[in-house]
Amino acid sequence: MSGRRFGIATILLILIIIFCVKGTVMSKGNPQRAQENIYYLGLEKEYVANMKAYLQEQGFADCGVMMTRVTYEDGSREYKIQIHHRRIEGMSVADKLFLREALTQKEFGRDACVFQYDL
Repeated sequence: MSGRRFGIATILLILIIIFCVKGTVMSKGNPQRAQENIYYLGLEKEYVANMKAYLQEQGFADCGVMMTRVTYEDGSREYKIQIHHRRIEGMSVADKLFLREALTQKEFGRDACVFQYDL
């Protein structure tokens, strides 16, 4: 019995090693995608900083901003931006639409990116 368990454990470890090596090779195999990720990371940081500055100018100091991203195989990206502030939660629908429109003016990569806002 212990010989059989050893064989199963060995096969399992070999499969894990193969999976890890394949993942490493794939991540290093596309330098253009790596450069693109670095480029977008800079844009994302700048966008969040600009958005926080704009919100602070509008009287929403210390608001919570969370941005999540999904990157698709073709390189396109989808962002979901959640903004938390007590004053925003109490705003009318029209005021929220106005704020959302102002935030869309600051978006980057409009041809390859989709932005969704949760206010």
